[in-house]
Amino acid sequence: MNILSIIKAATLGDMKRVRPMILWTLLEYMLRGAPYGILLGVVWELFKPLQHPGTPLDVRALIGLSVALLVALALLYIVSKKTYNEVYYETYALCAEGRLAIGDHLRKLSMGFFNACDPGAIGSYLINDYANVEFIFSHLVPQIAGAVAMPALLLIVLATQNWQMALVSALVVPVAIPFTFISRAFIRYFGKRHQKAKVAAASRMLEYVQGIRLIKAFNLTGTKFERLEKTFRNLKSLSIKLEAGGGPTVLLSGFVLHSGLTLIILLGLTFLFAGTLPLPVYIMFLILGTRVYEPLIQAFIFLAELNYFQISVDRIEDLRKTPALTGSNPGIKPERFDIAFEDVSFHYLDTDVLKDINLTIPERSLVAFVGPSGSGKTTMTRLIARFWDVSKGDIRLGGHDIRTYDPDDVLASVSMVFQDVYLFNDTIVNNIRIGKKDATMEEIIAAARKARCHEFIARLPNGYETMVGEGGSTLSGGEKQRISIARAILKDAPIVLLDEATASLDPENELYIQEAIDGLVKEKTVVVIAHRLNTAVHADKIVVLEDGLIVEEGTHDELMRAEGLYRRMWDEQQQVRSWKFGAAQPVTKVQRSIYTEV
Repeated sequence: MNILSIIKAATLGDMKRVRPMILWTLLEYMLRGAPYGILLGVVWELFKPLQHPGTPLDVRALIGLSVALLVALALLYIVSKKTYNEVYYETYALCAEGRLAIGDHLRKLSMGFFNACDPGAIGSYLINDYANVEFIFSHLVPQIAGAVAMPALLLIVLATQNWQMALVSALVVPVAIPFTFISRAFIRYFGKRHQKAKVAAASRMLEYVQGIRLIKAFNLTGTKFERLEKTFRNLKSLSIKLEAGGGPTVLLSGFVLHSGLTLIILLGLTFLFAGTLPLPVYIMFLILGTRVYEPLIQAFIFLAELNYFQISVDRIEDLRKTPALTGSNPGIKPERFDIAFEDVSFHYLDTDVLKDINLTIPERSLVAFVGPSGSGKTTMTRLIARFWDVSKGDIRLGGHDIRTYDPDDVLASVSMVFQDVYLFNDTIVNNIRIGKKDATMEEIIAAARKARCHEFIARLPNGYETMVGEGGSTLSGGEKQRISIARAILKDAPIVLLDEATASLDPENELYIQEAIDGLVKEKTVVVIAHRLNTAVHADKIVVLEDGLIVEEGTHDELMRAEGLYRRMWDEQQQVRSWKFGAAQPVTKVQRSIYTEV
């Protein structure tokens, strides 16, 4: 990938935005050479009396050159400030828009993409990779352009004084270029491994911090920390290899360029003694020669860094090319809300999760999914919301294949309330407003009342403006559940997917949430995952799943008469509900010693 293709990928195809920053940088680098040219003019004036004895020193010319130097420095300051603002403002604006574009693209991807990703990879796309893109535009691309343009301009100016010396000055440049290709090979090889190691280190750190309570509870600090330590040691090793592989070749290219000064000195002395090169011109080459090579050395260093950061651009480009969920005919919108599974199979990686599912869910009916853990209940609801696409068969919504609609239209038709509630680190009002972005405060409060959460919100110090912490950490499980139901009530979608939200709550919260759910599901097409079978008794249809298959289907009474899996599960739950602690037994000495130690 060359520089132009890197710019195209990093700017999401809008290369015109980079032109102003490059042009202003080129102008700045050209103006950087102006003071040296003026100083050479001063040297030239000072040498005139030495070359031609009796010639008076031209003081007016020296004053004019001094004024020109001040003007050049002032102009350089103005242009440098404009360049700085142009480069950094546009860079950060470009990357902010790029991050938002990637975030929007991530929203449209199948959940399978996220399940296959390492936890640190998603954050790496938006934070680390785009930080590298920022560095490309703020420090590399404009500076590389300027660092190449300035020496080229100086060599042209020097060629007007002595083309042989200018040619010798330029000869070392093509000799140094091959070293950049060698360093590129090292950087590309170790750079990809280094990027993966950084993502792995971030993932292991997240895993360690998020699971710290479990780690402490089961005294796994040694085992888990050893895994984390191993990841960071691998990152350290690859960091050293990356620097050791690419660094020396970049230094060699700098050594070759610096050797050009030696050629200028030796060849210049030859011409000087032969009388074919004036002394002021010789001094001009000695002074400007450093200004020819130093920017090129910086350009080679920048190119080496660009080769490393290109890996981030490649990752972003690969992510952008990951197919998003789309609709084959997005102009069609759902008008009815009956759901039908037709020969649906779904597999994740190498696991068959659902197999040949055929099911009809009439509009405005209540259907309950029951079955052992891992039977495919949650997957069924996720497929209805089109978090994934089926591997085989069709899911029809309102008579059309769900893949016909725009995914946003499908999600707009669905409200979801699950046990694992996530609240954003924001105010309560904004967490509820997710259900309807343009909702008024009156609508939000009405939804909160229906969800039985207005009372506890009103008791909070800042009411609806109270911050809830990351994931809703400042609220209890029942409070979070009620806020999630308020979201769904505010959204008022015609389809409700409900993972029985009361399964692990205390009786008081269970009562509140059950009342809130009753207000949510009226006149809706409702699909509920029932963990406790007594909550599915009044469902219009109960679907029993086992190992990804529908093994039974019917009302509660019909399934009880069938005496299949549902009846066995019902009997087991009734038996568990009637279980009580047995009579107290005498505590033995051995038991007492165990209790004492604990």
